Amino acid sequence: MNDEIYEVYPHNPPHLFCPNAIYMITGGVMRKEYLLDSNKKKAHFFRTLAEWAELLGWELEAWSVLPNHYHFVARAPEEAVSLKSLIQAAHSISSKYLNRLDNTPGRRVWYNYWDTCITNQTSYIARLHYVHTNAVKHGLVDRPEDYPHCSYRWFVRRAELDFRRIVFAQPIDKLRVKDDY
Repeated sequence: MNDEIYEVYPHNPPHLFCPNAIYMITGGVMRKEYLLDSNKKKAHFFRTLAEWAELLGWELEAWSVLPNHYHFVARAPEEAVSLKSLIQAAHSISSKYLNRLDNTPGRRVWYNYWDTCITNQTSYIARLHYVHTNAVKHGLVDRPEDYPHCSYRWFVRRAELDFRRIVFAQPIDKLRVKDDY
């Protein structure tokens, strides 16, 4: 019996929900605007994402919150279809918060999200590297440890030395990730 659930929504990318699989998620702000333009806004988005991930059983392994998009890598729970609820909660709560701060009631904040069900170890390692260091790719910092809204420092403290070496040695130049922000 196949446990995968495949859903296609009108005007959205298709989503494949696999129990206990690892996913990379990318979410983008409408018109690529820099609406997450302060530390306070980025921190709020991440707290919301982390709280809902824990509530729904998603295990975050990497994250990066930038001014107009985010990425995260997470292991799905048995109920992988809960990804939809996780994203809806993070987007809804953060939209209300941002609109309240910016005095823009009703403004649409989030454009969409894209998910990739990671199917092999090399892809997994490369995506961890990519997400941990995404702020450098976008020129926000010279060193990933200097960016407070990503998982780089958390990962370095938590992961075993050999695994860290493997992750940061994995080339990421050939990854195809929606990241034209």
